[in-house]
Amino acid sequence: MTQPKRIKPFTAALRRHLLSLRGRLLLGVAALWLLLSLLLLAFGWQSGSRLVEETNRVHLRYEADLIRNAITQQVEERMEALEGLAGQLQQVSPGTLAARNPQALMSLFDGLLVVNADNMIIDDWPKVPNRVGQDASVRAYAQFMRHFQRRHVSEPFVGILSGKPMVMLLVPRKDTDGNYAGFLGGQVEIGGSELFDNFDHLRLGNAGHVVVTTASGRLLYHPEQHRGLPDISQLKDDPQLELAMLGWEGEVLQDEEALKAYRQIWPADWVVSVYLPLGQMYAPLAELMERITYQVWWSLGLLLPVMGALIWLALHPLSHLAHQIKELRHGSRDALEIPTQITELRRVIDAFNKLEKQRLATLHDLQQRSALLRGILAASPQGMFVTDTRGELTFVNPTLQRMLGITLATHLEEWARHIHAQDRAPLVKAWLASLLQQQDLKRQFRYYGEHGELLWLDVHTNAISVDGEFIGLVGVVRDITQRQHEDALRRWEAEHDPLTGLLNRRGLERRLEDAFAEWQKAGISSALLLFDLDHFKCINDTGGHALGDSMLQQVAAAMESEARSSDHAARQGGDEFAMLLPGCKLPRALQIAESLRARIAELSVEQHGQSWQVTASIGVSTFQPDDLTIHEVMKRADAASYAAKSRGRNEVVSG
Repeated sequence: MTQPKRIKPFTAALRRHLLSLRGRLLLGVAALWLLLSLLLLAFGWQSGSRLVEETNRVHLRYEADLIRNAITQQVEERMEALEGLAGQLQQVSPGTLAARNPQALMSLFDGLLVVNADNMIIDDWPKVPNRVGQDASVRAYAQFMRHFQRRHVSEPFVGILSGKPMVMLLVPRKDTDGNYAGFLGGQVEIGGSELFDNFDHLRLGNAGHVVVTTASGRLLYHPEQHRGLPDISQLKDDPQLELAMLGWEGEVLQDEEALKAYRQIWPADWVVSVYLPLGQMYAPLAELMERITYQVWWSLGLLLPVMGALIWLALHPLSHLAHQIKELRHGSRDALEIPTQITELRRVIDAFNKLEKQRLATLHDLQQRSALLRGILAASPQGMFVTDTRGELTFVNPTLQRMLGITLATHLEEWARHIHAQDRAPLVKAWLASLLQQQDLKRQFRYYGEHGELLWLDVHTNAISVDGEFIGLVGVVRDITQRQHEDALRRWEAEHDPLTGLLNRRGLERRLEDAFAEWQKAGISSALLLFDLDHFKCINDTGGHALGDSMLQQVAAAMESEARSSDHAARQGGDEFAMLLPGCKLPRALQIAESLRARIAELSVEQHGQSWQVTASIGVSTFQPDDLTIHEVMKRADAASYAAKSRGRNEVVSG
């Protein structure tokens, strides 16, 4: 637990120094030094690589020519030895080779054969039982000599009697008349003869090697071969070798692995491939570059302390600058005064002093403007407030404080709790949207005041931005409670009968339109009752209008007592009444109408010992599928009312 606590301050201090100007300059010097070093190393490597490749090409070309000449010389030496011996063999019989004492050829050949013109073996050395007298026609080289009668080096083969891989060097024999008399062949074992043993010594450095193949694609020698004929698949895919087997000679860099040279051994029809791996070629250059890299790191380690000291001396005035800026912030200094000869720093100091002077002047002007604005807002007869970008109050004028009893300490959550429950959610949503989208807000809502009284408020806010940046809202709050009450009273008077308090014709038709819209949209049926009072004219004529008004008020009370909470009772004028039953079907509407008719028949008014009664002829109708407007249902209900009158009054008729 102790070690991490120690490491954390050290890490913070290291990060602070690295992120400072001194640290960045020092890192820049180190990065520049490393970049230059890497560029020089890369340039040196590239130039050295080209030089190494060119030098090794010349060297490889020279070595390949030497190897080609050495192998050609050895093959020619053996061919000439065979031709010298063949010229002495005019007449051959078993034992002739042994009589010629061929010991001198032992270093060149592993065995000799004499074959006549019929490809029959007539003599051999050293003696191998049962070989003389065999037919050599089974060998391709015997067929070649019989047809072409010239020097030839056979393809590699495995001896029938010895079981060893070998090649045969062949020269033709002539009789005394110059005719083809067969050939003399010298056997050379691939696995143990002096010719192929010399190939093991043909190496270039530690990894360079030589590969010998025939022009027909048979592999004669490979440095990794063991006993037996090597497999050509050891060379994998080598397109240049395929060209060399067609007679091409040259050097090539193959697959970024090795530099290769190909040469022809024309006397034997062989191809010599000399391989020089790139790793071996570039090893000296890589070692040199590694030593140079170490020297670069050492020089960087010596350079950094020196450059760090020079940078510290050059940037020391910046420490004074930081100290004086702190004094400016605390008000103990009015301007920067740093004696320095650094031109760039001098310009910064002059520009900073000029800017500080402008800042002080601007700050003084802003303070005056702020005081003036606060005075204007405080004197405003309307409630005003200012918020920040989060919607928190930063200013509330006295008018708003008196109106709502809120202060700067009032949080939005507390303010929102005073909003009427039905208005709270929509208003809060609109308020948050105006802050998020930085838009103006206009809303009217109900608000419970400081003493619980219900107020109607009208709020207008404007989003304020400076240089395109949103800084908050400015709002105006007006108390429109009285106006709302007046508007509500005007709306009620416009749709109600002042005598009875029932809906008037306008109110009835508006609600009938709403019910008709529900019928068209959802098929919800509604019923309409229309009626006027029978014998009402006698009350007016005899008892006077005051007595008639009393009867009308009793009828209105009877209608309200029969009406459901969703029904609408109306007085259309005079003694004409109506009742709209939303969502009510005809049978239920007839029951309500009958009950209303009976209740009205029981009503009476008295004056001077005389009483009067009225009855109601009620017409009932519902919306029909072919109705286009509300007038169709009103006409049917009116017609049904007249039908009730014609039946003797005090009836309920549907139409």
